[in-house]
Amino acid sequence: MKGLSCSECKGLSRRGFTIFLIASVVIFAAMEAFSQEQIPSRNPAFGIVDFQARRASLIDSLGEGTAILYSRGGDSEAGYRADGDFWYLTGLDQPGAILVLSPNEIDKEVLLLPQRNIEEERWTGERPALSESLQAAWGFDRIFRVASLDGLIVSRMKHSPTLHLISRPAGPSSDIPADLEYYGKVSARIPGVSIKNSSRFLEKLRMVKDEKEIDAVSTAIEVTYNGLSDLVSGIRPGIMEFQLKGILEQSFKKQGAQHSAFPPIIGSGMETTILHYEKLDRKLESGQLLLLDIGAQWDHYCADITRTVPVDGRFTEEQAKIYDIVLKAQKAAIDAVKLGATLRDIDDAAKNVIRKAGYIDEFIHSTSHHIGLEVHDVGDYWLPLAPGMIITVEPGIYLPDSEIGIRIEDDVLVTEKGHKVLSERIPRERDDIEAWMAGAGSRDR
Repeated sequence: MKGLSCSECKGLSRRGFTIFLIASVVIFAAMEAFSQEQIPSRNPAFGIVDFQARRASLIDSLGEGTAILYSRGGDSEAGYRADGDFWYLTGLDQPGAILVLSPNEIDKEVLLLPQRNIEEERWTGERPALSESLQAAWGFDRIFRVASLDGLIVSRMKHSPTLHLISRPAGPSSDIPADLEYYGKVSARIPGVSIKNSSRFLEKLRMVKDEKEIDAVSTAIEVTYNGLSDLVSGIRPGIMEFQLKGILEQSFKKQGAQHSAFPPIIGSGMETTILHYEKLDRKLESGQLLLLDIGAQWDHYCADITRTVPVDGRFTEEQAKIYDIVLKAQKAAIDAVKLGATLRDIDDAAKNVIRKAGYIDEFIHSTSHHIGLEVHDVGDYWLPLAPGMIITVEPGIYLPDSEIGIRIEDDVLVTEKGHKVLSERIPRERDDIEAWMAGAGSRDR
């Protein structure tokens, strides 16, 4: 074999060094990507500063003492989802996590994470390791393990012996919430510790949405509209309700929404009169109505829209009569949405119309609720409306004997000048509904 010349050796050496450099860059980039994967990605619409600002506002309201908030979420198709209170303050879907807020301490915001279990993580996925980079990435003063909670609280009670209850009870369950149960144990062990109900502070923060939150709800509504349009294209006598649910869920996912905001209500015939119908096992029949109460979830924020449509594409005379009454009631209620009004005022506006029409006993629920991180979001029924609040307006009439249940629901933003119907693109006039159905019927199915 012919030997290499000196110049050839130099060329080979330079090529080898270049390859080494490229390989090093690739390996370093891969290591960096792997390192970043250890920190769960944050929802892109909301950054660290958003959650830090929310915590700062709550801390200012508390003034002194310490507040503890447990992540009280649950599993979903896309993994664990934190409850509204915890996610609002942290932006984290971390099971078993605890947030500790102490206005008078140097480390005012402390996050506690469950102890790592390597064997368990082989099944459920790797949990983040504690580090300063994690604290910076998530925006907390300190991050510890949950085993540090007792020592942390004992230390803080020496400086300011008040425990703030900032979360609302988790529904009608008789179980004592974890934070309140823990507070009871602390107050029993440490003399002089008091428990103060400060849940109104977090409730007031969550009731008024900022621009990013309004955008998230608006996007959820847009996804819902598109999902409704896809669903409507599948409506025909003989199809099953659960098949329409499949069309809806596929549409949501195709648009990038991993979740429905709640289990969709898709009820036909007699089931239009059942408020929380869940079986979805009926076959659609000619002459029936179909009630669609649905909503997508986007960036954790919810939409809640209801439309009632005729299976055959056109309302019967009796169905049209009831529909027009409900629509008139909804318009009166929406007109009542303005600064200083209350949900009670809006409810009265809708009920006045339905009462005059003679159907008040068939209107069996309230007209409005707040909406945001939860479908039935935090909100005071008697508190005057303020800019940034988002509410539903959803009157209905339910006549089981006639198999007529009609509800029309839209999501409405309270503004300085009054209100804005965020879901105004979705047809609700009777003629528009029939045209919508006719247009959908012309599509390929």
